[in-house]
Amino acid sequence: MQKKLSYQSKHNLGINQFLFIIISFVFLITLPPITLSQSEIGGGSEIYISRDYGSRAIAMAGAFSAVSDDPTTILYNPAGLSFYRTEPTFSLYAGSLGLGRTANFLGYAQQVSDEFGVGIGINSLYTGSFVARDEKAEPIGDMSNFQYTFVAAGSYRTEFASFGISLKYLTNNLIGSYTEATGFAFDVGTKFNVLDLFSFSVGVRNVYGTMMWNTLEYNRETIPFEIRTGIAMQFGLNSQSSQTRSTLTGELEDDYIPASRYILLSLEASFIEKSKSPSIMVGMEIIPDDFIAFRGGVDVYGERFGEPQLFPFNKWGAGVSIRPDLVELFNNSSFSTSLDYTISSEFISPSKIAHHISLTFNFE
Repeated sequence: MQKKLSYQSKHNLGINQFLFIIISFVFLITLPPITLSQSEIGGGSEIYISRDYGSRAIAMAGAFSAVSDDPTTILYNPAGLSFYRTEPTFSLYAGSLGLGRTANFLGYAQQVSDEFGVGIGINSLYTGSFVARDEKAEPIGDMSNFQYTFVAAGSYRTEFASFGISLKYLTNNLIGSYTEATGFAFDVGTKFNVLDLFSFSVGVRNVYGTMMWNTLEYNRETIPFEIRTGIAMQFGLNSQSSQTRSTLTGELEDDYIPASRYILLSLEASFIEKSKSPSIMVGMEIIPDDFIAFRGGVDVYGERFGEPQLFPFNKWGAGVSIRPDLVELFNNSSFSTSLDYTISSEFISPSKIAHHISLTFNFE
């Protein structure tokens, strides 16, 4: 059960929060032309770390940085860690992307005190086996590419805002050759609770990202950074509240129990360095019952074949989550779990779709 401030206190704090949001959006609008003027070509090194990971986030088309309330938050917005659970949570994710490619994530997150949250994880992309050829197109053997990232994250919060950072160690190994690379990058993020009406986030991923290769001709690459900002709003279906008078100030305060059944809407904008335009995604999560949840999302603006347009459908997702009551199934159960399945778009796959599954354990 939590306390709400009086209307006047929330109003004063809300003015400052809205001013910050306006400044942030002005920054995001003016920054892309600057970065574009410095870019010469599209694409970039280790672009896989800008993929979406986790069945829940993928189902919502990646509109997740303002939600950021499960272990995958260390990949989207580390600021969400200090608004997290005080009990440890573990999450496993596996995605089948077609053509033998797989994506995986294993992570842990926990709020360790009233102000601090921490998380660690590893995500990877495996390309499967392919036939390598020389400059004359002659086969020289089978190879495969394995990329993975170790992530450690932490965040600090005040009553209405949090600030987080993630540190990344990256490796890229072309198995079957002597070519490999290591690198690093870090993410910074913020998350704000605005008047208990919605959450707002802004952050930058892959800041100062660099890969160092063991080749002689070309041994250093810069990883494109990504700017993300989002808004999420939750509509409770079974929330409860009552008023009590503070014993210290005498003011009326609202006691409320957060809803376990709700409708969540999110909107997110993302801009990757060297892109022609930002991408805008919308996502939704509906929890009509404690046992099941439904999710969906799509990009409403972005590039398609190099040209910005409405509804490019580069990203879309739909998923379901099953949450069995383990207390009834197993006496004295010390954790709860959810099993998530998502189907999403995947441009390279012959079927144009990918399948994702996640398993999450919340210890009580």
